[in-house]
Amino acid sequence: MVTLFQPEQSDSRTMNTLEGNSDAEALARSRLLVAELERVAVEREREAEEDIRLHLDRYKSLVAAIAQVIWTCDAEGEMAGDQPSWAAFTGQTFAQYVGRGWLDALHHDDRASHAEAWARAVSGGIPYALEHRLRRRDGQYRYFSVRAVPVFAEDGSVREWAGIHTDITERRRTEQTLRDGERQFRELADSMPQIVWAAGPDGHFDYYNRRWYQFTGRPEGIAGDESWTDVVHPNDQERCLERWHSATRSGDPYEIEYRLRERTGSYHWFLRRALPVRDPEGRVTRWYGTCTNIDTVKETEEGLRRANVEADAANRELEAFSYSVAHDLRTPLRSIEGLSQAILEDNGDQLDAQGKSHLARVCAAAQRMAHLIDDLLSLSRVTRAELRREGVDLTSMAHGIGQRLHESDSARNVEFVVQEGLTAEGDANLLAVVVENLLGNAWKFTSKRPNARIEFGVASKDGRPAYFVRDRRGGVRDGARGPALRSVPAFARRQ
Repeated sequence: MVTLFQPEQSDSRTMNTLEGNSDAEALARSRLLVAELERVAVEREREAEEDIRLHLDRYKSLVAAIAQVIWTCDAEGEMAGDQPSWAAFTGQTFAQYVGRGWLDALHHDDRASHAEAWARAVSGGIPYALEHRLRRRDGQYRYFSVRAVPVFAEDGSVREWAGIHTDITERRRTEQTLRDGERQFRELADSMPQIVWAAGPDGHFDYYNRRWYQFTGRPEGIAGDESWTDVVHPNDQERCLERWHSATRSGDPYEIEYRLRERTGSYHWFLRRALPVRDPEGRVTRWYGTCTNIDTVKETEEGLRRANVEADAANRELEAFSYSVAHDLRTPLRSIEGLSQAILEDNGDQLDAQGKSHLARVCAAAQRMAHLIDDLLSLSRVTRAELRREGVDLTSMAHGIGQRLHESDSARNVEFVVQEGLTAEGDANLLAVVVENLLGNAWKFTSKRPNARIEFGVASKDGRPAYFVRDRRGGVRDGARGPALRSVPAFARRQ
């Protein structure tokens, strides 16, 4: 800005001075005054030019420092004058960009539409905003956001245009990456047999995959809780809403089993799960969830429940039958055994060897029947017992059973060979029944041998441990092996 020179003395004092002197003196003084005014005016003009140059250099430095491309055009929309920012980015010379030559730096697919939009803005004197591709000096095209505004003169006419190009290539790539990711997510979600859904951080449902619409028959475009609550079984609606709103408030994972109505009107069981997506500060930005049909699981659970009820009923019937059999059979068996023993003792001298043999066989059969009754009662008690899984030392257990068998008949010469370090996980009481049953059978079926050998160990079968009892004679065949649990089917089923 140029500031006009103001004399230090007022005009009235100057005139008084001039009037008090002769014409020659007044003329001389006037000349001196004019010379002084001219000198001050020249100095002020130089200062103004220096200020202008300073502001212009500052503007040029600012243009060079920022990443945007800054340019100006005349009132007709043609580029005129030096455009350092434009030339630095595009590599165009003044002769190339002057007038409308700058349009040649635009991508050929964008050139016509941009020129048309620019012409409308210039003719209407209105701001201009558009996106297009601009060729960099190395030949690569970059996406730019373009904005230009008219600069008006005092009379309201457009004096010139000032514009700026902002590089948005990376932003466009990010946006495209997000669009590609969303498209891939939707394609993946639509290919899944499950129902997939998404909601905002406040729990507002805004996306379902194709499977949802196929299953429910709902029209697209309905969002929020209204998009799903009316297809939930009435008995499950309140529970579902309460748990969902609780999850969105706390940010905890969401899981519930509920029934959804199919488009045919029938209800099916679903497992509904959702997890929150969080930003680096830990704030929930999105919810993604699935609904998985679990009708088969529910049917299996119901089948198992019915099977357990039936098994319990069968066990109670078995127990009742066992006690009934024990009560009804023990009395006649005792009579048979007692009478046979009495005949042998009282009338044994009247019987020949064959008769005595027959009576001995009758007594042995009665005793075996009594043992079978005892085993039947033991089995009923085993099947009613509650299972407790724990680590069991089978080696110690087998040694203890072998010792008791030796004590029951110390006259026998039986060698027990038990593998060291045998362990298993299961119910200790039931495993004791299994091992005692197998070792007891081996003990009984080797009773005719003067020297017997019974082995208890483990072998590998199909990559799993198979426990076995092995002896030298019938009952359990010499050299035979088999998983111990197979000898007690009821126990195997319970495990």
